[in-house]
Amino acid sequence: MKKIILIVIMTMLLIGCSNDDPDNTSDVDQVEDVPNTSIVVVNDKEISIDLFYKYYAMQSYDFEKEFGASVWDIEQDGKTMKEIRQEQTLDYLIRIALIESYIEDKNLEVNGTIIDEAYGKYMESIKNDAEIKTYFEENGIDESFLKQFLQDQYYLRIYSDLRLEEITNDPKTQDVLFTDKYIRYKTRHILLDSQESLNEVLSLLNDEENPADFSDVARLYSIHATSAVKGGDLGYILVGNMPEAYEKVALEIEPYTVSEPVQTEYGYHLIFVDDRQMLQDMIDTGMPEEEIDGYKADIIKDYAAQEMLRIYNEMEAQAVIIPHKELLNEDAVDGE
Repeated sequence: MKKIILIVIMTMLLIGCSNDDPDNTSDVDQVEDVPNTSIVVVNDKEISIDLFYKYYAMQSYDFEKEFGASVWDIEQDGKTMKEIRQEQTLDYLIRIALIESYIEDKNLEVNGTIIDEAYGKYMESIKNDAEIKTYFEENGIDESFLKQFLQDQYYLRIYSDLRLEEITNDPKTQDVLFTDKYIRYKTRHILLDSQESLNEVLSLLNDEENPADFSDVARLYSIHATSAVKGGDLGYILVGNMPEAYEKVALEIEPYTVSEPVQTEYGYHLIFVDDRQMLQDMIDTGMPEEEIDGYKADIIKDYAAQEMLRIYNEMEAQAVIIPHKELLNEDAVDGE
């Protein structure tokens, strides 16, 4: 059954989550006379409670199978797991509605042949899986719904591809991303989990008569096991892949100097910068073109993801979103 849920999880990761509360609405006048069968109205689009139940079922089966039916009563941050999953499903449907409207406004049409082919391949993959078929029947997940679900994924892929294509083909954006900007940096660090151990290490490194070697101290004291054995060496890191506080210091301090303590969720870091490289530095050192292109592709992909989230946030802020959570029927949603 995990093949059902995988697409849903990947979709949520792709879009990101800017607002976990679908009750957030704009100041625009609310739509009047909302039918009581709509779990939410997104602008003029009504999303039925029936559709909600089907998506909820698809997103819940594996979780319950793995952890048991009692998992839905477990509380986290004052909400049960069932309430959290309901909110995730509702939020997902809102996001799909907004992104579909965005794509449709650009006059991009769904290729029906692609959807039919994807449906055929999926049904072929589960033709011998009686459990999935039974689950589909019990939850009203029929051909029409599955094709709509596949169409959702198609819209999301178009949305992602649009952002990536625009950034890749925009010289101004390329200039912003790669001109006079560090692409990667090489650091060593000592990671410590207490103020006491931090003070001890600082006293060793700052000893006026016989300061300890940074790499030696990292091997003895750092709690980051994989880098400690290498003298704290983390190798080259692509900009954007470390905690913000760590990266800010790594990009600003003088090379070959030890930073002031930097606190992140992992503990206290002492950072030593060995190298920082811009795109031209990488070219000048003779790095193979395909490797440079790989770095550039990763940076463009990360930037495209940020742009996707930014544009989505703007759409959400401007939308009229009217949820009707009171329509949720616990007995119907339980699926037990």
